[in-house]
Amino acid sequence: MKALAWILLLPLAAPASVLPIAQVTDLGVHARLGYDSNPAGSGGASRAIWGDEGTLVSALGAGFNVLLTGREPGATPLKLGYQGEWVRLDRWTQENYSTHRLGLAGQFTPGAWKLSLDASSLFVDGTNDTLPSLSTINANAVTLWRERREQWQHRVRFSAQSESDSRVIRSSGSLLACDYRTRALAGHVAFADRTDTQAGLDLGWKPRARSLWLVGLRGGQQTQDAIPLPGAPYDYSNRYARLALGWEGKLPGNTAVSLTAGPDFRHFTGTVDSAALRGRDRTSLWFEGSLTAKPHPAWTFTGKATRFSWLSSTGKAAYYDSSLEAAAGWVPRAGWNVRLNAKVHACDYFPSARDDWEWFLGAGVTRVLSPRVQVSIDVLRQRAWNRLPAFAEREFRRAFVQLGATVRL
Repeated sequence: MKALAWILLLPLAAPASVLPIAQVTDLGVHARLGYDSNPAGSGGASRAIWGDEGTLVSALGAGFNVLLTGREPGATPLKLGYQGEWVRLDRWTQENYSTHRLGLAGQFTPGAWKLSLDASSLFVDGTNDTLPSLSTINANAVTLWRERREQWQHRVRFSAQSESDSRVIRSSGSLLACDYRTRALAGHVAFADRTDTQAGLDLGWKPRARSLWLVGLRGGQQTQDAIPLPGAPYDYSNRYARLALGWEGKLPGNTAVSLTAGPDFRHFTGTVDSAALRGRDRTSLWFEGSLTAKPHPAWTFTGKATRFSWLSSTGKAAYYDSSLEAAAGWVPRAGWNVRLNAKVHACDYFPSARDDWEWFLGAGVTRVLSPRVQVSIDVLRQRAWNRLPAFAEREFRRAFVQLGATVRL
């Protein structure tokens, strides 16, 4: 402990001439008040067990960034940040929680390379109890209240790129680690820690200034803990390789497009249920694409589509995660912002038979009252269901409305 204390105090003893220049930015507070008609995502049989009472939701939050800049001329700043929020559910007090996010981001240009780093750690200070387990639970309902439980989430993304007039070399790496701190009790939903580590290399060719073709390879590993309860000894940890073919470019109408896709070759290394999973090797399609269009200064349109393989947070299974999103933003006059968004999301599990879907429709308006103060209102409609006829009771509906205010200090 003494050694650790000395290490932490070393920067204070360093000469001022070598310490970076620190500047606090984006200091602000915010408040939210809303109504959630179904905070547990209950429906069918789960409505009687979990309850379906709506509740007022209130939140207070604060955050800031610190820019650290070296003393040499032209130094690029490194950004450290904190965002915290305390959330209360009026009629579901057992669901009260707070979130605390630490972030680190920076971009560097050593020689011909452009490097970027984005890392964060999120701690959710919530209950470590979970709701009773039922066969009629929709996976998207679990996601709603899982994010209010005690847990850590760590994310790291890194990229390095070098380019010439016609060639691009790009390497990347990422880490996602979910450390759930909930208790595993018989008869209740239990969560399994999971991680995804990936590295990739892309080679690109630019036939024109507004067009880039890419071919590459991604390799990674996913791990999933086994649920420490009787009858749940399985995990679907795996290694995978992805081939990638992509295109990035700009189209007429001030439109930017990016699309990457390819086969996903996966080998399951965990303790799988061999009676349910036929063989340890699977091949599937993965893709990620985005679109941003600004045909007029007052209008912005965005779209996103993804498909990838991931591990269930409730253990004992893996699934294909597919989503399609679209959003529109409109600035009718200075100080006003109107937004619309829609999303369709599917979770197709294996080896268990679950095919859970959901859609969202949302709208919001933000009014900037001054350079430091803005207020907003948002509404959201959600519906979830299962496409398998035998699981009709996995359907639920939810509505959410929220007023918000943000003040920059």
